[in-house]
Amino acid sequence: MCSTNLTWADLLSVRETVIYRPSASAPYARTEFEQDAKITALCGGWQKVKNSIEQATVDRFSQNATRGREGFEMVLAMSRKVFAQEREQRQLQQRAPM
Repeated sequence: MCSTNLTWADLLSVRETVIYRPSASAPYARTEFEQDAKITALCGGWQKVKNSIEQATVDRFSQNATRGREGFEMVLAMSRKVFAQEREQRQLQQRAPM
């Protein structure tokens, strides 16, 4: 999946690529996640200013990526818990006499 920024498009070009693929070691149990971004300052001026803008954007992108990954992992953990509870409840219902 690939995305490009619309916000501040006249100052920055951000092209983010995300790849999900089955894990080589456990393809039915795990998914590998790869995230990459190409960030380029488009504003005119000195290279030092462009580099500073790019670095600030890279730092912010990294922080947001970390928060996004943590949030996604939290949702997965909650889902696993709910699915385990549902499985347990179904097993108890199947064992109960009618």
